[in-house]
Formats: sequence, C-alpha cells, structure tokens
Amino acid sequence: MGKRYKKIFARYYDSFMVNLEERIKFRRDRLINDLTGNILEIGCGTGINFKFYSSSCNVIAVEPSLPMLEKAQLKLIQPNITIFNYGIDDKALYNLKPKEGFDVIVCTLVLCTVPNIEEALSTFKALLKNKGKLVILEHIHSKHPVKSKFQNLINPVWKKVGEGCNLNRKTDEILVKNGFTMQKETYFKHGLDFYEGVFTVNN
Repeated sequence: MGKRYKKIFARYYDSFMVNLEERIKFRRDRLINDLTGNILEIGCGTGINFKFYSSSCNVIAVEPSLPMLEKAQLKLIQPNITIFNYGIDDKALYNLKPKEGFDVIVCTLVLCTVPNIEEALSTFKALLKNKGKLVILEHIHSKHPVKSKFQNLINPVWKKVGEGCNLNRKTDEILVKNGFTMQKETYFKHGLDFYEGVFTVNN
C-alpha cells in the first residue's frame, strides 16, 4: 500500500480499534504501569500505551509509520517519553540503546506486523540488558482447527489491508523457540485469540 493508504489507515485506526481497546485497556495498564528503568517501546502506533507509563521510567518509543507517529505526538504529554520515526530493522535503534541495554522492551499488537519475527526477536535480544524483560500483548493464530484454516485462507488479503498484520502468526510459540524465558502468560479471546506475556532474556 502507498503513502496515501498509510495516512488513511492512521487517520481511522483509533476509531476502528475503539471497541477492542476498551476491552483490553486494563491489560495494557496491568502490563505497563509498574515498569521501571529504561524502556523501549517498539511500534508505538498512535500512542495508546503512553498514558499507562509511570513517571518514574524513561521511555523511548519508535514507530516506522510517520502518519501513525504524528497521531502519537498528539498524545505525548509526559516529559519522560521520547518518540522516533524508526522501524525494527533501522540500525539507528542501536544508537538509542543505554550502555548496558534496555531494562524492558514493550511490544503490543506489533509482532503480527513485522516482516521477519525471528529477526525482530534477535534485535530485541541485542537491545535488552541481561535479564531484561520483553512485555508482549498480541493476537495469535487460533488453535481451533476451523478458525485457523479460515485465518490461513484470508491472511494474504488481511495482510494487505492491515498494513502487514498477520492473522496466523504463532507468536507465543515463536518466542519460546527463540530463547525467551516465559515469566507469566495469559490467553484470552476477543473475537480473535489473544496472548499477553512477560519474558526474560539471558544475554
């Protein structure tokens, strides 16, 4: 999709997501509000997480879509949050890394869209400090046989319309296979199958 579609997508994203966000806002709050230290948020979108961060942490938020980032700027009222127009494959991310690495990486409704999730997770490992945390909130491939087949069928179209969003990504399984240690996790449903988890990495 071209630049015009990206602008349209960003313009209506919050309106399209409002019902889901109302249902999961307590999950975002629970995952984020007690985080401390140096935090990197990957794919901050329109800034939906900003209001949940404590004033005691230092947050760097990155987003590859400039139209989405422009909307996030409107929600940016906290002095401890800084935003950049970077994607997960942007080498400039490493210039933002604290000397010993980030304490936490926050990634909500993002890993469904990254072109190569294994490469993204490798980048996370490089950016996190030893024992650093990865906080995840994501929709995942349905474990129901009929639903999973349907998601596989429509995924090519959904991916184009949803700016790279994949319906059939098994993010929960991929995280463990790529060396992240699960600390806690929750599965839930809101139309789609969702997953939230906190992982650590040994560097």
